[in-house]
Amino acid sequence: MLDCTPLVSIGLPVYNGGAYLAQTLDDLLGQTFGDFELIVSDNASTDDTGAIVRAAARRDPRVRYLRNWRNLGALPNANLAFHHSRGRYYALAGHDDRHAPDFLEKLVAALEAQPEAVLAYGRKGLIDDDGRPFRYDPALGLHVAGERAVDYDGALERPLPADPVARYRAVLRSNDCNAPIYGLFRRSVLARLPPHRIHGSDRLIVAAAALHGPFAFVDEELMQYRIHAGSTRYLDRAAWAAREMGREDASTPLDHATTLVRYLRTVAAAPLSRPLRLRAFAATSAAVARPAVVRALFLPGPQSYWGWRRWPWQQPGVLPHSALPAPQP
Repeated sequence: MLDCTPLVSIGLPVYNGGAYLAQTLDDLLGQTFGDFELIVSDNASTDDTGAIVRAAARRDPRVRYLRNWRNLGALPNANLAFHHSRGRYYALAGHDDRHAPDFLEKLVAALEAQPEAVLAYGRKGLIDDDGRPFRYDPALGLHVAGERAVDYDGALERPLPADPVARYRAVLRSNDCNAPIYGLFRRSVLARLPPHRIHGSDRLIVAAAALHGPFAFVDEELMQYRIHAGSTRYLDRAAWAAREMGREDASTPLDHATTLVRYLRTVAAAPLSRPLRLRAFAATSAAVARPAVVRALFLPGPQSYWGWRRWPWQQPGVLPHSALPAPQP
């Protein structure tokens, strides 16, 4: 009997993504590597998301459409897409992002060529609402496109150290994990890593993967990450909680305090020797003790870990620091 299990599973969680979803589906279904399934997990959308996915499924049997009867929150929905996957490799896709035609081909080849690698990813570009690329402005120290400006260092978009703790430390110090989290994982490894739970889950997953094995980096731009008016970075605290966590109240101090515990548990569960494990515990403690992290934990402001409206006198709708306006001409 022939094995019909696809080599790759792509999980695409979405909620009201009609504005960009058709373009994203066209990119994924037009991949030069064709042995995959595309699992679209619709989080009870109220726009034309369902119609767009159903039309794609009629054209291409690789599309599997799942619809939740209520909005679970973005993070539980991402976990649900992974739960229904079957492939040897797994990629998470954003409903509003773009992908190069050889995105899968290049990443599958990288993992096949490096059996010890747990994750493969390439460089990512940044685009705005209309697909215009962001360009780095050295005067601002920010990436700018039209009226949007973002802080992005791209520190992980390079070959990372062979030493697992050095690789783990690089992930902890980076300000962005989008390139690796939207890469291609070995599903067997990803199943042993912490799932998406709270703000910062992407970093925890990538950091945990760093302790399980090396990353295969492809030095090509294979995807474009879209930053637009509906992006998470432009939501206030309550709106963020409703979208990400599936509840109206914002994340609590307890939610974030337990993040450190999760990192420590991740280190404890990783396949490391005793000396490496002790170094990883030390790296975790050092990351928490960084001045920027301490300020975010204990001082009010838009970067506060407890939320963008930590103090009662703070106004709602305050944008995070990375949502700075572009300079005026």
